[in-house]
Amino acid sequence: MRNVAIICDCDNTLTPDTTSLLLESNGIDTKQFWPVIENLVREGWDPPIAWMTEICNLIQDGKISQDTNQKLAEFGKTIETFPGAVDFIPELNSMLQEKGLDAMVKGYVVSSGFEDLMKGTRLSETFTDIFGGRFYEKDGKITGIKSAVSFTEKTKFVFAVSKGITSKIRTEPYSVNELAVYAPDAVPFEKMIYLGDGPSDIPCFSTIKKQGGTCIGIDVGKEWHKDFERELRARNVPAYRPDYTAGSELRIAIEDLILN
Repeated sequence: MRNVAIICDCDNTLTPDTTSLLLESNGIDTKQFWPVIENLVREGWDPPIAWMTEICNLIQDGKISQDTNQKLAEFGKTIETFPGAVDFIPELNSMLQEKGLDAMVKGYVVSSGFEDLMKGTRLSETFTDIFGGRFYEKDGKITGIKSAVSFTEKTKFVFAVSKGITSKIRTEPYSVNELAVYAPDAVPFEKMIYLGDGPSDIPCFSTIKKQGGTCIGIDVGKEWHKDFERELRARNVPAYRPDYTAGSELRIAIEDLILN
């Protein structure tokens, strides 16, 4: 059977920005929060570590009520995904089956967002795995950062998909360095489709395109990062609005890539 992997960012690709939604639900002004993060980045902080640290501080100060990973997952259940984002993976597999093709599509989320929160969304119903930043707890409360997914860290998970070792990449991170891995879930780069909306996705775009895979930009309109738009043009990457329903421009483009 031929494996095809669709690897997606989450925030502003499959869902609205989940961190901003979390902040807003707790009455925190995102117009004040994100400039603080930008200042930290200018001081040399890695962006995901900067905002995860600030979230931890807000939790410790009692300003965010979702103070455990379970509560983050519960909050994830309230998040509405973009149209068709939950259903398009199984629908693509149904299409392949109807056409009698010996192929299977698996979906993966690779994001700098909060893993437990994203797993609480309905995306976990149809995506094979979801990778993101994680918090650790002490005395029943989120206390610090367990792992963060930076721009280049995203590529680690892409290589894990290519080697079919996603099931053990968290507990055996060095396994991604193995020279050769033969696993039934392995997906060659040329059978990967990566979807992302911003600058943090550029390393994955570059890695996958250089190995013969395909990348698609997701255009969220006014929230789209202009630097990212420029990078897409430089790399000749098409972009579509985040509508995954049958018949949409994005869905047609994905189907063409899988069938051809």
